[in-house]
This record gives sequence, structure tokens and C-alpha cells, in this order.
Amino acid sequence: MTLARAGKLAPSSHIFISTSAKYASLIRKEAPEIPSENIISEPMRRDTALAMGFAATIIYKQDPLAVILNCPSDHLIKPESIYISEIKKAATIAYEKQKYVVVGKKPEYAHPGYGHIKVKGEKRSDGSFLGDKYIEKPLLDKAQEYAQNRNYFWNVGQYIWPAKLLLDLLKKHAPKTYSQLPKVLASLGTDGERQAIQLSFQMAPTVSIDYAVSEKLKDFILFPISFEWSDIGDWSEIKDHLPHDSLGNVIYGNKNGGEYIGVNSKNNLLVLEKQLVATVGIENLLIVDTPEAILICNVLDDQAVKQVHQILKEQKLLKYL
Repeated sequence: MTLARAGKLAPSSHIFISTSAKYASLIRKEAPEIPSENIISEPMRRDTALAMGFAATIIYKQDPLAVILNCPSDHLIKPESIYISEIKKAATIAYEKQKYVVVGKKPEYAHPGYGHIKVKGEKRSDGSFLGDKYIEKPLLDKAQEYAQNRNYFWNVGQYIWPAKLLLDLLKKHAPKTYSQLPKVLASLGTDGERQAIQLSFQMAPTVSIDYAVSEKLKDFILFPISFEWSDIGDWSEIKDHLPHDSLGNVIYGNKNGGEYIGVNSKNNLLVLEKQLVATVGIENLLIVDTPEAILICNVLDDQAVKQVHQILKEQKLLKYL
């Protein structure tokens, strides 16, 4: 779906896919229309700061004037026509002003799982706002406050910037991430390319683009969008996008998965793998059943699952991660 949208913004020769090296062959099968040389293989995981910087380096080598739209592949977006129209407007602003443009959406409700962006001043004639600051995933009370304030937007994770600007921002704000990229740029197309890329990833810290760059910026632009958007970032989002039964329950699993029997149970999300799960008199719960473990929590409190993940790491119960 992401590729289909991207194909209406640019020809396949201008679409690049950045992925872990272990997925590169799968991506080639899934996206035969994308030139093989446009599939960027990351030798190890270093999060989005290096991933975006590495991709920008490759694109800058081909076109120093390129403007890049970063499209995460796990977003649900509709209608496509509005997305295409609004992203083109945002990209035009990024090119004409040579600025970093972030796409933002007015909060539909309080969501502590999303980053937020504060703007300053009124909407400008081109439809954009001057950005003020980034706020990484706030606590619930703050998220409720932001949802009622017209100066705050959800960060929907789609960034638009000139390739050179991104590299300059990494050099200024994230020098450890940037340090090896000039060597990568010089090595592209030579026998030393693979070695330079490997060293770049070995030397770089694991850090997101928001921590490395975005949260440090004082001069950026927010373009507000009106299309429907979800990054399917938690269980409650998954629940909202799957079919419900007459009582609001969502039953999800593979074709040969477990069975479910519910008595006086409503608005639950059950992810079944092998066993029979029966519920009586419950509502608004998330139940994930796997052969190794069972997770049960309030579907509205699913962000706390991250705490369970941390405890498992602390107790060295790594086989459950």
C-alpha cells in the first residue's frame, strides 16, 4: 500500500526502500517494480537517524538537489487522493524554502503513544505553520491537554527535507551518527563501498531521528494534513482496524489458530494461536495467547506493555521477548 501511494508521487526510479539486509531479498520479490539498486540494505539496526542519513547519502550522490519524503511502511492512510495532494504541497514548500517539513495531524483524542509537535503563530498563506518544538510521547495528562490545544499536532512520522539539509543537520546535531557518512559518500560505486557502509553502521550509535535531530530544531515547518492516518502502533489501533462481532469483540489469529467462546463478554481483542480461550463477563480486555506466554491487560492501557518488556529484560527472561 505504501509503494502504491509512493508510485503516485514519483516514478519507480525515484523510489528507494531502506530495510535490514536480512529482508532485502524478500523486498525484491515484494517490489519487483523498484530497481534493485534502489533497495538500501542496512547491515545492522541503528534506528532511524542513521537509516535516514544513509539513505540521504545515497540519494544525494545521485541528485544533490533531491527532496526526500520518508514514508514508513506501517501506516494506514486514506483517502489516497487527499494524501497525494497534501504531500505534494508539503514537498513544494520543502523545496522552495529549503526547509525541514514535518507532517502533522490535529489530535483526534489524547494519545500518549504518539509524539507531538507544537507550532507557533497562525497558519501561513501556503497552509503551513512555523514549528516550535517536538514533544516525545507525553504522559496521559499532558496528551489530554495537547488534544484540547490548537497549537499541538500529532507527529505522524512523515518527514520531508532536501537531502543536503538532512546531512547538514546530522552533522550539526548528531556528529557521531554523521561521522562516517562522508566516507560512505566517497566510496559509493567503488570497491570500498561495502566496507565503508559496514564501518559506518558499526561506529554509529542507535538513536532515532527525533532524538538525534528533530527535538533539537528551532527552525522547521509543520504542514497540517486532513487525511485519515494510523501507524498501527499499539493494540488498540489494531483493534480499531479489524472486523468486530456483534458485541464489539475482535478475534484475530491464523487460519489454524485457536478457538474462542465468549459469554457476556464485549469490546475485547483476542489474539489466538493454538488454544481454546473462553471468557465470561469481561470487557475492554486485550488477551494475547501464544505457546510461550499469555498477555492480559486493559486494551486502553496497552502502552504499559512496554513496562512488561523492560521487566523481562531486567529479569533476563529473554526467551519471552
